[in-house]
Amino acid sequence: MAIHERKIGMRIVVLASGGVDSSLMMFLLKKEGHEIFPLFIDYGQLAREKEWISCQNLCHFLGLEPFRMDISGFGKSVPSGITDSKLDIEKNAFLPTRNLLFLTLGAAYGKVKSVNVIAIGILANPIFPDQTPDFVRAAQNSISRALGADIIIMAPLISLDKRDTLRLARKYGLPLDLTSSCHSSSKEPCGHCISCKERLAAEAYLANEKF
Repeated sequence: MAIHERKIGMRIVVLASGGVDSSLMMFLLKKEGHEIFPLFIDYGQLAREKEWISCQNLCHFLGLEPFRMDISGFGKSVPSGITDSKLDIEKNAFLPTRNLLFLTLGAAYGKVKSVNVIAIGILANPIFPDQTPDFVRAAQNSISRALGADIIIMAPLISLDKRDTLRLARKYGLPLDLTSSCHSSSKEPCGHCISCKERLAAEAYLANEKF
């Protein structure tokens, strides 16, 4: 199911966004007995404040303390629909090197904490080039070389899609009402961004699946 098998009692930096996927990943890894270091990255995304609130609430639910890293200038320098309200939030959703940046920062934070494992909540059916198994392997190799140490990048949900993560979240009692799945800065889900459409489609499928 996952890239990299897990051993009992690992120390893991989890890239936590407050969304369903990263929250489920964090929940399941903690349930397995691993020591979790949640890392929230403010890269200048429109939804950063509501994502941060969701991340804090979910970490509180799990008995964890998240760390917020501020690189908000990145989103201003490399604009996309998820960082610039003037751009189309769906058509311009790709933010170049976002996941590579996340993993690099996760590894740097892990270095300070003496942690060499980073977990990212990438799913199956990738939309962008930085969401594939090949990308994860290449990033692990490059970051390991950059640090001069063996770094493990885990993508434990990479064989699942949004329907699967919602099923698992409900099965294990993860409070979905605490999660945030919208890229816009509006308080309510916009219904137009990729994240909203993906979650709405998954929820509709699961609703019909019951009948």
